[in-house]
Amino acid sequence: MILLATNGNWSSFTGRIHPLVVHLPIGILLIAVLLLLLSRWPRWQRFRNTIPFLFLAAFLAALCSCLTGYLLSQDGGYDDHLLDTHRNLGIAVAVISGIMCIVQSVKKLANRIQIPLAVLLLVLISAAGHYGGSLTHGDNYLTAAMPPVLQRFSKGDIPAVAAYKDISDARVYEDLVQPVLNERCISCHSQQKLKGGLQLESLALMRKGGENGPVLKDSMPEESELFKRLLLPESDEHRMPPKGKPSLSPAETELLHWWIASGAPAGKKVKDLPKNPRIMAVLAAMQPAAPIDKQEFVPEREVAQAGKVAIQALTDKGLKVLQVGDADHHLAVSGYTAGNFSDKDISLLLPVKEQLIWLDLSGTAITDAGMSAIGQLPHLTRLDIRKTAIQGKTLQELNHCTDLRYLNIGQNNCSAADIGVLKGNKNLQQLYLNETQVNKSMLSQLQHDLPGLKIDTGGYQLPALASDTIEYHKTAKL
Repeated sequence: MILLATNGNWSSFTGRIHPLVVHLPIGILLIAVLLLLLSRWPRWQRFRNTIPFLFLAAFLAALCSCLTGYLLSQDGGYDDHLLDTHRNLGIAVAVISGIMCIVQSVKKLANRIQIPLAVLLLVLISAAGHYGGSLTHGDNYLTAAMPPVLQRFSKGDIPAVAAYKDISDARVYEDLVQPVLNERCISCHSQQKLKGGLQLESLALMRKGGENGPVLKDSMPEESELFKRLLLPESDEHRMPPKGKPSLSPAETELLHWWIASGAPAGKKVKDLPKNPRIMAVLAAMQPAAPIDKQEFVPEREVAQAGKVAIQALTDKGLKVLQVGDADHHLAVSGYTAGNFSDKDISLLLPVKEQLIWLDLSGTAITDAGMSAIGQLPHLTRLDIRKTAIQGKTLQELNHCTDLRYLNIGQNNCSAADIGVLKGNKNLQQLYLNETQVNKSMLSQLQHDLPGLKIDTGGYQLPALASDTIEYHKTAKL
């Protein structure tokens, strides 16, 4: 190994073996510590004689790892603080491995200190591995992938939610381009790992460039190294990201090209820059989903999670049960695929009445007799009971659903008198009555009692346009 280090090319080659070699002492040490702990029990004592050999092998492997790591560090491009910490922890692992090897030959001493040293070894291995990962992938490589519940306990900042609701209001560099660079490029081009002397953590550092000069040429993406290297073949050593790391998606590549072609500005919004059809398609796909209207459809209250047994009982009847939101225990239940769901089954909804807010029983076999059970769902905000056997004689039961905002009872044999009883439901905002015996002129009293109610009776007809008519002329055969 020392001979190899005398030649520059061999030194670099030997250093790059470090990622392969570094895992060898880790594996050996973990096995050695495990056998050391197990050998305290009589049935495992037969493995005690192998422990000194394992610690000796781990010591030698750790020395090779330290040497190859030192040679790799000579290539440069690493944060000095992280590098020093990782190197010192690696040396400490090698030293403690050697001490453990020696201690095994002194039984009295081994009984006193080998367990504390084994615990120390595990701590050192974990810390050295973490700092090694930070050198390779960036100091946020672990926290960036943490679920939000764990990020609260980490020192890193929780990623901010997008500051825009409409993609046209997004800042091109700050909200769209920089997140792509953070995910794909920062692990190799940050203060912690200065590959090529280039940092991409800010626009100012990007314009400063690296060892080969600036990587941005405003309005000329094809001449900008930041973009050109994305298009190189995977086998090319200058390609970015390098082989083995996730490439930018076509949409991300198009976004970067558009930003540079627009002058690589900072602070500009999407609506401020000219757009071609390709980038318009990319931006349309990046439009955030519209949030749920919590005032109209989701009560602003917290509820406990529904019981698994109650949900399973509904699922067994063919109903679909879904949570309204990822962090919300309110439930939406649909009987779209449960045509046989009937009045005798409605009681299965009652165990989830605190969570149930959206209910779709359209096309099921329920009748007026089921209305009394539905009336016991106090937090219902949406109810769809169209195309059922309901005649409307017990609709007054729905007045107990005081949060009801949306009601669809179309395609049922209901009369105006039946619908009129809904005047007791003061929060009702939308009522759909298509294909019923009721027309809007018959609902004047209900509209008077509930002036904020939108009543839709269907039966729309679009005016015929001359352009809608196609004339066919029969041509005589020659």
